[in-house]
Amino acid sequence: MKLMTKCAVIMAISIFLIVGASEGQIQPGFFGMGAIQDSDLPKVSYGTLSHPPLAWTEIESGGRGVYDFTTMDKFVKGAPKDVYGVAQIDLVMGWTPGWAVAVKTHCALHNGMEICMVPPDNMQDWTDFITALAAHYNGKVAPQVKYYEIWNEANTPSFWAGTVAELVSMAKIAYPILKKNLHSQVLTTSVTWTPGGTTFMAKYLSGGGSAYADGVSFHGYPSKTGKGIKLPVPLPESPLSTNAPIQMMVADYRAVADANGMKGKPLVTTEGGWGVGGVNDPDMQAAWITQYEILQAGLAAKNNLAFQTWFTWGQASSGTIENAQGKPTAAGLAYQEVMAWIAGSTASPCTSKGTIWSCAVGANMIVWDESQNCSNGVCTTGPYNAPQGYARYVDLTGAVHSITGTIALGVKPILMQP
Repeated sequence: MKLMTKCAVIMAISIFLIVGASEGQIQPGFFGMGAIQDSDLPKVSYGTLSHPPLAWTEIESGGRGVYDFTTMDKFVKGAPKDVYGVAQIDLVMGWTPGWAVAVKTHCALHNGMEICMVPPDNMQDWTDFITALAAHYNGKVAPQVKYYEIWNEANTPSFWAGTVAELVSMAKIAYPILKKNLHSQVLTTSVTWTPGGTTFMAKYLSGGGSAYADGVSFHGYPSKTGKGIKLPVPLPESPLSTNAPIQMMVADYRAVADANGMKGKPLVTTEGGWGVGGVNDPDMQAAWITQYEILQAGLAAKNNLAFQTWFTWGQASSGTIENAQGKPTAAGLAYQEVMAWIAGSTASPCTSKGTIWSCAVGANMIVWDESQNCSNGVCTTGPYNAPQGYARYVDLTGAVHSITGTIALGVKPILMQP
């Protein structure tokens, strides 16, 4: 494979997203990036913008029928576009506006807005919102939107306290309205691994949700983070992950989808990463994010994983790859470098032998040693004998090195080329 430059990746995004690719080829749209501030969109190469603020409360918090698309328009208009002008973005529903719920048992204040974790008292309010949403993002008033996600993290009480049946009924209403825009796809509610993400998804799909979805959405955080959790979190492929290794998550959700009416339909990861403060050392951040991207790229063809999302670019405690100056951190630059390695090529599932991981990408091979580590600017390495046929390798900074003898292989992936 000829190594794609970062500029070439950016230019290729619109082409690959629309014309498709041969079986197993990774498109630039596979590389999702989350953003939560409309004034701070990602400053790295990426293909899909995912998870701006939850759409219903963001757009209609001012009262019934009072729609303000100002903030959401900035995300949609700033997202990558395909050659038809469709915004490669995932708009996520979630939190019913407080004005639509009379009993406030499951309501709270969030950023000055009253939000509720139950359906509206009158389902016509949901119908009206979805109708207004589709009419606005119709390709004339504003760009069409590629992905709509029915609800955010519906298996967690902080986002949903209603029933599965109520959520399915909302999807039943939304699906035909959103699908009037021919380029739009509707995703299931997303779920987290715990509590019981696969169980919840199975109930949602088997309860009728499979009839109102073009893809299955989940959040891929291999380890828990937050208060009382030991940090740093293990590497994303590690069996020590406190949720599950990312490869196990993908396989398990694929099995749930296939068994519940979604065989042949894609999976998507609309959030994921090391979580809240999960990794703080800059070198280990670069290793972690790139392993996460590479592992999922290798699983894409086998599991019909359409795209996966790093959460998030900046202005958040979870997975931030933006520095204080508003520019990419070392991890952000490494994400961009790995996208250049993979986009436009076929990727095979990664395999491990001892502590060495190997991932075939076209004629190239990505390798790393999970037993190594980095701390305070110093990274350990071990001797690695490259298989015959590889003449050079590229590191995460983009530097090219000739292979003469053994390679000092560390935890940060390298790309070997013939």
